[in-house]
Amino acid sequence: MYSCENFFARVHESERAYAFWLVSVPWIGNGPIPRLLEYYGSPKDIYKASDEDIEKIPGRKVNTGPLLKYRKEHDIFRKYDEFQRSGMKLSFVFDEDYPLRLKNIPDPPYGLFYMGDLPENNKLSVAVIGARQCSEYGRYIASNLGKALGSNDINLISGMAVGIDGISQGSAIASGGRSFAVLGSGADICYPESNKGLYEDLKKAGGIISSYPPGTKAISCFFPPRNRIVSGLSDAVVVIEARTRSGTLITVDMALEQGRDIYAVPGRLGDELSAGCNGLIGHGARVYLDPEIFMQDLTEDHMDVFEYGNGTDCFRSGKIIPLYDSERDKRHRNYCTEKKHFPKLDQSHLEIYSRLSFTPKTPEEIHIEILNEGKDSPGETGICLILMELCLQEHAFQVSPGYYIKKSS
Repeated sequence: MYSCENFFARVHESERAYAFWLVSVPWIGNGPIPRLLEYYGSPKDIYKASDEDIEKIPGRKVNTGPLLKYRKEHDIFRKYDEFQRSGMKLSFVFDEDYPLRLKNIPDPPYGLFYMGDLPENNKLSVAVIGARQCSEYGRYIASNLGKALGSNDINLISGMAVGIDGISQGSAIASGGRSFAVLGSGADICYPESNKGLYEDLKKAGGIISSYPPGTKAISCFFPPRNRIVSGLSDAVVVIEARTRSGTLITVDMALEQGRDIYAVPGRLGDELSAGCNGLIGHGARVYLDPEIFMQDLTEDHMDVFEYGNGTDCFRSGKIIPLYDSERDKRHRNYCTEKKHFPKLDQSHLEIYSRLSFTPKTPEEIHIEILNEGKDSPGETGICLILMELCLQEHAFQVSPGYYIKKSS
């Protein structure tokens, strides 16, 4: 958190236009804002200072060029009036509605532009992040977790990207929950455009949030700062599929600096999309097993969200303290991989469906499995026909000629 008290100092309603000016330049970020406030005291005093005085602030040089250029080229009072009439909202770090979780990270954004709402302080919030080009396995996990969070009134925070982000957020909303997207563009720009439907849903069942002013186009350098807000708004971060070098792991680094709990979904050794998650587990991240166990762990760790006391967090200084007699440990030791939920199918179709997983199988392999168990098999041709019917019913998916996997719900 900033030591500069002026950064958090409340600004009178009549002077909010000056604070609006400080966050109106897309590429400025927080940048020089803390230094300027520390030196001048208030947004109005900064605005009234001359270019020469601002450029001569003692100490480390700060890039104020874009801010001064914006002041020369725009009438900030007219701009602020236009913004207020646009329907978009703006919360500054000194406002009462500014999220408390975010206010307490090392680098909170001075202002948040948003549509819809901001996350509630008295509700648990979970960030769900992962690969854009996810597998059917990742899609299944993201959909189930989103559904569980939504139906249990836990806010889901993510970046509205294609893949894991969008799947989990859409599932949370579909189950009656709320989700919040933090964008690497202005909040008035749907990025990516393919998630336009989700974008509109989020405005009604959660919110669209950005630290960048309206009209800001998404560019790559805007996403790392965006990611720190995703983790900063959350109590825990769940990683579902990530390569060893990906933006997802940058978010994890920021979350660790902010003291957030990290959960990772394990995957098969050798799978590129699981390498990042398996690596996180090897470095001490908690293992995500299923929604029920996760939410019990989460609730125990963060009771302080509901009660103003201390949670039972097992993380201390980035290391896990094993509590072998804890309720969490018992849940994890008793986790049963045989717990399955099958769709309503007739016996012949259920027999084949139950043998599908997220690892591709052929009709021949399923045929051999059935025979090895001493059961009657419909034969490879019969199995193939059943698999085709399961595909038509959207219970299975043919990933390549002759190879089938379970389709996520």
